[in-house]
Amino acid sequence: MSDVTTEKKLQLVQQVRSRYHEDQYDMSNRERLLYGKTSVTPEKLGYTAYDEPYGKGTPSDGEPFTFFKLRLWIALFLAVAVIVMDTNQMNVAGITAEKIFQAISADYEEAIEAWVETISR
Repeated sequence: MSDVTTEKKLQLVQQVRSRYHEDQYDMSNRERLLYGKTSVTPEKLGYTAYDEPYGKGTPSDGEPFTFFKLRLWIALFLAVAVIVMDTNQMNVAGITAEKIFQAISADYEEAIEAWVETISR
């Protein structure tokens, strides 16, 4: 063990830190795929080449934008629009709230099973 110099130890520590940052980057990409988060690079997290991995886990530029918030607002807007259409007996482009309720409550299981069987052939 005496042949291991300080320089080799430093290189090993740098390699371990670099691998840790790569793993964090891979994990954030997997979260992006699973949960719809935006991609976060190690640089966006505030990491540079050989920073300490602890204590800098939060983004320095603020919270990254996620499409979940946008989808939530769109869903709330559409729900309110359907409720307003129903209470005022309105129709938009010939579509009434009753038609929307029928489409939501319809059972599509048989149609989906037939579609899956057709594709799997």
